[in-house]
Amino acid sequence: MEYIKIEEAALKWGLSVRRAQDLCRLGRVGGAKKFGNSWMIPENAAKPADNRVKAENRVIKGFSLIRKSPFLDMTDLYNEAGCADKRIAELDEYPESQALFAAEIAYSRGDIDGVYESATEFLKKDNSFYTVISSGMLLALVAMWKGDITLWRQAKKHIYEAPWKDRTDRDIISLSIAATELSVRNTVDFPEWFYRGRFEILPADALPAARVYYNKYLLIYAQELAGGKRNIDDISGLGLMRSQPFILEPMISQAVSEKTVIVEIYLRLLCATVYLQIGDKENAAFHLDRAILLCLPDRLFGTLVEHRRQLGLFLDERLMLADPEAAKKVKTLHKTLHEGWVKIHNEVLQKDITAKLSDREREVARLAAFGLSDEQIADRLHITKASAKSILQMARNKTGIKNRLDFGAYM
Repeated sequence: MEYIKIEEAALKWGLSVRRAQDLCRLGRVGGAKKFGNSWMIPENAAKPADNRVKAENRVIKGFSLIRKSPFLDMTDLYNEAGCADKRIAELDEYPESQALFAAEIAYSRGDIDGVYESATEFLKKDNSFYTVISSGMLLALVAMWKGDITLWRQAKKHIYEAPWKDRTDRDIISLSIAATELSVRNTVDFPEWFYRGRFEILPADALPAARVYYNKYLLIYAQELAGGKRNIDDISGLGLMRSQPFILEPMISQAVSEKTVIVEIYLRLLCATVYLQIGDKENAAFHLDRAILLCLPDRLFGTLVEHRRQLGLFLDERLMLADPEAAKKVKTLHKTLHEGWVKIHNEVLQKDITAKLSDREREVARLAAFGLSDEQIADRLHITKASAKSILQMARNKTGIKNRLDFGAYM
């Protein structure tokens, strides 16, 4: 068989070289072979049909997603750091997937206004089940940044009312509601299969995301146990939290193997949080640094901002070492998210916590909630016992909290 270069084929078909390369990557050119970085095309290969949809018709009734999951960014579509814009361009034959994936990446970058416009527009159309679910979840995240409880409730209503067809669809709705509630630390009324991590009932494409949300749940559970809000026979204090790395580390390895980069980032950030809160800064830095390196190429600041509440000054320090400008951006974005999050958290859980604690005050209050003494807090944070005591008193003055364990609300 005779072959011609990709440039010759592109000229012959009246396409750009980039478009011809994309068609080869998508398997649309029969017999095409790649040698090194170049594609060779059979001389008699026919021009592939143009299945792309014009921009004005990008959202079409019944158009299905390229992955059976409402969390496209957590699938292997995002399979290498820095590939976001490239992947968006490559999805031009799957307009609904392209638009949704682009909106999810926009959220990870902290473009909240852009996400709001996209999600609102999706929900005006007659979209597929998964797109409705994803749009509802994106709106819920936007609501947190804006502190808009009405939008939060509307977002959940969209998720609940997604046009399900079978039991699997209903389980996806349950997972999505769980993910949404976990974002404000609400862990009640989840299905039994979620509490036990029995995710074999879900489509394979949704499993990477399920692992992330399940580990978020486990972290909240461990924190509440450490703060005396839960009880487990024979386990107390930080006991459960100390066991979590043994769950998270293998899942991180699995994410690396599956090339689900966004999932790897989330799991590493969760793992860094656990290590930090049990006092293992070396391993916390190991995972946080790797998460940062994965976020920086595509400027996924929104993802980092989500975890600054838990990682606090430690995130600032590690990010400053990698990219000082990114550190400033994340800190600025976090102020907006933190104020909005507190409003939604208080409304959903009927709490009355304040957003006025400084990063250091919140850090000390969290350790106090774990049952650490002033001396242990001082040792953990490398400050004097007097400083720990003074900071805790300032936190008490701002919150009105007298019992140290009641600072658990500030985790």
